[in-house]
Amino acid sequence: MPMDDDPHGDDAPEEHGSTTSRAVGRLLRGAESAAEPLVEGVSAALGAAASTIRELPGMRVRRIRRLGREPLSSLDDLYPEARKAKPMMIGLRSIPVSMIRGTAVAGGDQRGSDFLPLKPFRGRNWQARWQRLRRAQDQLTILPPIDVEKYADAYWVVDGHNRVALAMYGNQDEIDASVVELVPSGGHRTEPIGTLRAEVEAARPVRSLTLGAPPGHDHDRSG
Repeated sequence: MPMDDDPHGDDAPEEHGSTTSRAVGRLLRGAESAAEPLVEGVSAALGAAASTIRELPGMRVRRIRRLGREPLSSLDDLYPEARKAKPMMIGLRSIPVSMIRGTAVAGGDQRGSDFLPLKPFRGRNWQARWQRLRRAQDQLTILPPIDVEKYADAYWVVDGHNRVALAMYGNQDEIDASVVELVPSGGHRTEPIGTLRAEVEAARPVRSLTLGAPPGHDHDRSG
């Protein structure tokens, strides 16, 4: 049977020194095989480092500001059939910010795709609330979960547009959210339903946070 890719096989007459050459060949091939995982590991590490430095903080802020020039996507405009879907309460989740696509309420035309109000709609009340949110973030305060609806493999904000904007500008990967999934007729939910205990535990820090708003204050689907 042929060995070591030798085209002649075991029965071929060996020339002087061929045994030594084969042994050296085996060692070299073994060294190459051992080096492959190391090379792949270094390549993966370099790739991860490149993806990390590809977008510096200033670049990210400028990119998101450019998004703010485009109107915020609306669930009703893109998927009018969603109004006929069955809402199912899923519970509290930590969802990827990148999967939050737009708004589920009216007034989306007054916001940019960075989820902030367009400049003509930034009144004093909004400015004060935005500053409170930024201070809370700087102090590492746990913010209340946003409210979202899930439809078409994306999340649509019902309440918490400013908190989504804060997460985007802060390069936050995930954000806490209370999720309602809109299940189309004949379809099935894609999210597992959370337990009551998990929701109670997650809500504890929320109950102690007011962000300067009086008890019972309605966030008017903006914060």
